[in-house]
Amino acid sequence: MPRERKKIILVDDNNTNLVACKKILKPFYEIFPTPSAEKMFKLMEHVMPDLILLDVEMPEINGYEAARMLKAKENFKHIPIIFLSARDDPVSEQFGLNLGALDYIHKPVVSSELLSRIEEHLSKKEHLS
Repeated sequence: MPRERKKIILVDDNNTNLVACKKILKPFYEIFPTPSAEKMFKLMEHVMPDLILLDVEMPEINGYEAARMLKAKENFKHIPIIFLSARDDPVSEQFGLNLGALDYIHKPVVSSELLSRIEEHLSKKEHLS
């Protein structure tokens, strides 16, 4: 019996990034692309992801604020977060990690790097369960 595909919510306000990442991930995971943190929270009323890929620079609710909100909610705080960001300075990266993210991947995303880091974090989560 094939194992169930892991669910990943992909949050990015840039449609080009959403399409590119979805194309990379779709053969391996069930992908739920969404253009904002607000829409991510609405989606999470129906879909509980195994992992969230979260852009940092977004209007209204940025990725850092969305991560704070996720970590503050009992039913969401266990979901692993990986930031995807064009910010490539160590201060931004450390800030994201200090918010509880497992990883911080710089854009433009390299497919092999994205896939290997997701697999690494999901397999760690599985072993801890």
